Amino acid sequence: MTRDELLQDLAYARTIAEEGRHAPLLGGSYLLFWGVLNALAFIAHWAALSGYLSPLGDGAFAAVWISYGALAGIGMFMLRSRVRHKPGLTAIGARAERAVWTGAGIALMAVVIGSIARMIITQDQTAPNAIFGAAFAIYGAALYATAMMSEQGWLKRFAWLSAGVALTLCLFANAPWAYLYAALGSLLVLAWPGLILMKREPPAIV
Repeated sequence: MTRDELLQDLAYARTIAEEGRHAPLLGGSYLLFWGVLNALAFIAHWAALSGYLSPLGDGAFAAVWISYGALAGIGMFMLRSRVRHKPGLTAIGARAERAVWTGAGIALMAVVIGSIARMIITQDQTAPNAIFGAAFAIYGAALYATAMMSEQGWLKRFAWLSAGVALTLCLFANAPWAYLYAALGSLLVLAWPGLILMKREPPAIV
């Protein structure tokens, strides 16, 4: 961050404080991106399970998740460039948001690696289904922590919704329809609040 950008950021934060309101959170675009990307991946995985991607043969699942990884990498690069020019990066709410979701990402990565390793070692093809419940539980915890630390109470409703999705997916993780349910859950608990946050973002500093 340059000196001019820092000064503009501080001026923005002072204006927010003087008006007696909280600085908008800046993670909306990330939530929207991951909510939509996850939903598309879950739907594609369900299609592969149901035989709709049979022309791809045994490589259908690999094609889905390799594409997911590539799109995730490209998307994150673009999102970082977008948020970098937003005022309010040093606000306590924005910093707390980044810290909470960074921790959530680390926790989720541990679950993913462990589940995939179990599948490889034990040849249990259902092992990755354990990711479902854990992922939405982590999303719920991150949303709740963000809501409390930024005093954005409305986010708690999505946190509880995410916990409910996690509970259901833990009960029915091995059912093929669970992928469609998870896709809907991603749109509701990630994309929806992400869209709301994006509408509240301040314009970028040019």
